[in-house]
Amino acid sequence: MPYLDSTTLSWAAASADAKAPSTVSAYRHDSGDLSLMDWFAGCGGSGQGAKAVPGLRVTRAANHWKQAIKSHAMNFPEVTHYMGNIRKAPVWAWPITDLFWASPECTNWSIAKGKKRSFAKAVQGDLLDLYADVEAEEALFKPGDEEDNDPTPEEEASRALMEEVPLYLRGVIERGGLVKGGVIENVIDVREWTEWDAWLGEFHKMGYRTKLIALNSMHADPRTLHRAPQSRDRLYVAYWHRSLGRTPDWDKWIRPKAYCPTCDETVMALQVFRKPGKDMGRHGSSYDYKCPRSSCRTVVFPAVLPAAAAIDWSLKGTPIGSRKKSKDCPEGLAPATMKRIRAGAARYWPQPGAQLDDEQGSLFGETGPVPETAAGEGLYLPPMLIPCEGRDGKKAMRLEDPLRTQTARAETAIAYAPFVVPMRGGGDKEKARHLGHPLHTVSAGGNHHGLVTTENTLLVPYYGNGQARPTDQPIGTLPTRDRYALIDAAGEYDFSKVLFRMLQPHEIGRAMAFADRYRVLGSKRDQVRQYGNAVTPPVAEVLLCALVECITGESIDRYALAS
Repeated sequence: MPYLDSTTLSWAAASADAKAPSTVSAYRHDSGDLSLMDWFAGCGGSGQGAKAVPGLRVTRAANHWKQAIKSHAMNFPEVTHYMGNIRKAPVWAWPITDLFWASPECTNWSIAKGKKRSFAKAVQGDLLDLYADVEAEEALFKPGDEEDNDPTPEEEASRALMEEVPLYLRGVIERGGLVKGGVIENVIDVREWTEWDAWLGEFHKMGYRTKLIALNSMHADPRTLHRAPQSRDRLYVAYWHRSLGRTPDWDKWIRPKAYCPTCDETVMALQVFRKPGKDMGRHGSSYDYKCPRSSCRTVVFPAVLPAAAAIDWSLKGTPIGSRKKSKDCPEGLAPATMKRIRAGAARYWPQPGAQLDDEQGSLFGETGPVPETAAGEGLYLPPMLIPCEGRDGKKAMRLEDPLRTQTARAETAIAYAPFVVPMRGGGDKEKARHLGHPLHTVSAGGNHHGLVTTENTLLVPYYGNGQARPTDQPIGTLPTRDRYALIDAAGEYDFSKVLFRMLQPHEIGRAMAFADRYRVLGSKRDQVRQYGNAVTPPVAEVLLCALVECITGESIDRYALAS
């Protein structure tokens, strides 16, 4: 795989082979793949999304962290990688590509830090100073370097910022080239940047048209990739040059399908912000999806993939009562975690003889009375996702819903008590159903959810002669007649028998919609950090499909079988 030497000013010396005509005219795409430069975040979900777009290939990628570069290079050996401080690199002289994806650093300038950054100063600063800095920086990942450490403070501070994006685009134009379109991804708080309008205006000065997109990953309907079982709100700025003479068909690619109960049909849902003039925010609080018919406008809910789709059901948890006890964890888990488990049980695990409400019964089919916990009778106890970080206000979540946003830390566990099984005749004929609903948003911070189970998780055909079966076996095999009871003599749940474990990196990867074959290197902590900081691949796929269509003028099938 190719690596670059900082003594050659990184990619500057390689730019001669990528120059475009000196004048910009109406664009007509010739045959051949379009190239993409990817300033990726995390372990590079944007690249996986780009790779799924017909006629597009990632040719160059940049990141500030050595471990992330290693992972990306493992999956994209044909790509030229740059590892270093992009803020100090001569990005205006880097090679020209057709498209450009950028996931700039967000935390260091965020309004949460209370600091103002001068966009004008950053863009119009002394370029000679930047050249001087490049000579001194230790910028490159060399093959054979085996360190798996966290990024240093210097590496964290070196992530590309928003200002470098127009700096690169302007440098390309000044050399007679043209980046035809691209995407900038960031957290939604970026919209509150005091110099947002000035920053966006730079794109318009260069002849680009832009679209600000608020998109939750669970609503991205990919063409070939996996859907994301995670609620992850992010900001995207798409841009394309006016010389193309075309506009992307955004309705085709980013409006989700949803069932409208009023019209009794599936519609292409329309995004509607709750406050006039608002153009960025989170689904369900800042905006809703509604029926597109002006005579209807019923709030609709696009189909989402449940959190359960990301869970590896072959992994077993540890009974809470068997965990090591300490002063800080008198029951085997921190008091805050146990409080969340109990609160979740009170909400989602019905009492014997109680009537299931819609929320409790929806995972298993029709609602109805819960059987008494006596010999030969059973109780449905669905799994829960448990936030394990110290922050107050966190609650247990159902696996029917998408996973919450994944951060760079491991903060989620799964806790579940499997179904207590009726092993005699009678009862409801409804079969226990698949636990397959989306996870809440995954973040780069780590694993924040836990799974509680009994020692044997079972699939339960709930009818007269049905038999319970372990979930790690195909339905219909390995019958068992064991009976389990999680109710103690006082009629309360015995939480010491509930199984608990943290979500593992590969489950977090699934929640981020990464393909199982995608390799992420490093320790578990490194892997979680890379997953949590990444872009979900299905979002990158749909946004880049829209731009590639615009550039080439050729339609791309909305849905296709994965190769």
